[in-house]
Amino acid sequence: MIKEVVFRALNWRWYFTSLLTLFTGIFCWLLILILPVSKFTWNFFSVTPFLVAGLSFILGISRLFKKDQFKDGLWQCLLSFIMFTVIGVLFAFYPPKSPYKPYNNDIKNPKNAKFSMPLKQFVDEKELVEVTQPDILIYDYLQPGSYKYDVFLNKIEKGKVYLKVFDFNTNRILSEKEIKKESMRKVFNPSDELKEFSSGNDGFTVTEGDWGDYYGSKIEVWFQPDNPNEPERKLIEKNYIIQGN
Repeated sequence: MIKEVVFRALNWRWYFTSLLTLFTGIFCWLLILILPVSKFTWNFFSVTPFLVAGLSFILGISRLFKKDQFKDGLWQCLLSFIMFTVIGVLFAFYPPKSPYKPYNNDIKNPKNAKFSMPLKQFVDEKELVEVTQPDILIYDYLQPGSYKYDVFLNKIEKGKVYLKVFDFNTNRILSEKEIKKESMRKVFNPSDELKEFSSGNDGFTVTEGDWGDYYGSKIEVWFQPDNPNEPERKLIEKNYIIQGN
């Protein structure tokens, strides 16, 4: 009985599911704005409107194969695509709020160590930072726990670099295999001048922890020479405040 009612409602008018998509998108946008920030809340209510839009598009395609509904099917597919785009623009350019909770300088730091905060990246624009020696810069990427990086090197032979991330207080390595794979990049710079090597469009994710639970980390840059007779070596070590995904 319930399935039949739902099926009839979804197939009532060709524009019904598209309007439902718009309503769902606005409703979910408001829920993210109102509810406390959490990984579940952000991901679930961000994805739901697009799933409804996808369902609307599929129903539009099904109308194309029904007698006397070809035109309605075309209109439904077109309107579903438009609603998908509208919701995408709404969430991408007018997000309800930032998924990043403010950092209150409240991490455990018994050694009174110095920590850096990940920098902000806006689309393809990065914060300008002066670099005068080999260094690594970490950027927040997409959502809490996901990061990009730039590493600045000189006098380095051909090879690859990758990252190791440790919990600062326990020295436990975090997401070891995943971060090594995600962060590995080819490098080569025989000159004395620093050269930037970027993670590009790919980032790495720290799975330990949760959104808003900040803690201290030690990030190491390791070098893997192309020459198999040369051992791997650590190039850079730097402390950052991070959170998990």
